[in-house]
Amino acid sequence: MGKGLTLKKIAFIGGGAMAEAIIKGITSSGVIAGSDIAVGEHTQQRCDYLQQTYGVQAYTDNNKAVEDAELIILAVKPQVAPVALTAELTAHFNKNAWVLSIMGSVSIDMLHGYVPGFPVVRTMPNTPLAVGEGMTAVCCDENVTSEMLEAACAIFGCCGEVEVVAESAIEAITAISGCGPGYAFVIIDALADAGVRAGLPRALAIKLAAQTLAGSGKMCVKTGIHPAQLRDQVTSPGGTTIAGIHALENHGVRGAFYDAVQAVLQRSMELQGK
Repeated sequence: MGKGLTLKKIAFIGGGAMAEAIIKGITSSGVIAGSDIAVGEHTQQRCDYLQQTYGVQAYTDNNKAVEDAELIILAVKPQVAPVALTAELTAHFNKNAWVLSIMGSVSIDMLHGYVPGFPVVRTMPNTPLAVGEGMTAVCCDENVTSEMLEAACAIFGCCGEVEVVAESAIEAITAISGCGPGYAFVIIDALADAGVRAGLPRALAIKLAAQTLAGSGKMCVKTGIHPAQLRDQVTSPGGTTIAGIHALENHGVRGAFYDAVQAVLQRSMELQGK
């Protein structure tokens, strides 16, 4: 196995898109073999797909999936957690196992209620994990060892960038990077529509919009230059770009993003019963 990951078996509870993205990242990077991964997934068709595609062991019985696993990754939707994460399931956990959650809006305290007595790592990944360009925030409880935290970072490092943070930052991170791909896809779709209106073929307009956002993001990350400075580099006095930015500002583009982040924070509080 790769550096920072010496686990003999990882079990996933839930085999959806995010679980698959992580499985794809860690198996394709050689960090862990598919045969050392077990997945508990409620549909046989999905089990068959994951098994055939990644060489994992997939079961419709979660109890069987977690047997002897050193790390158990909770990858079900938060709404499903009360049904999936039962006392019967945790009774099948290896007594020395630790737990990693990718469930949004489920705090460490809430996780302790689902899996009492086990060290817990809480993460906030996003969907670009599926193409190796994810952004994942990681936090943990006091029972998580440095080796466990290193392993968690190694898993998500196979799928993109990782930051270890305090749990108090997770909700704001959810509103930025967790939900951010949704905002980005809206922008890409809108920009492509504008391109079609300007006379471009649909496929070309989508490619132009998507690659422009992808390239701009990478440029910001790789150069470390403040986005306002990068904007200035493409904004000539009296030019076309400033005319476009002026139009965006007239329509409250900044305020829209402020409101989007606040709406996410509010909904996250509601989901946590606050």
